[in-house]
Amino acid sequence: MEIANPIYDTVFKFMMEDKKVAALFVGAITGYDVEDVELRPTEVVTDGEGMRH
Repeated sequence: MEIANPIYDTVFKFMMEDKKVAALFVGAITGYDVEDVELRPTEVVTDGEGMRH
């Protein structure tokens, strides 16, 4: 059985899309009991004129 390594960007992003996994991960790093997380877009999309969408 192989385990995906979260040091790779694709694996980390996939893990953070799951609210339960993200809360557990952030709680483990910070030492706090994280009850909920708010998922936000990680990519910024702009049109040809530099306007964000």
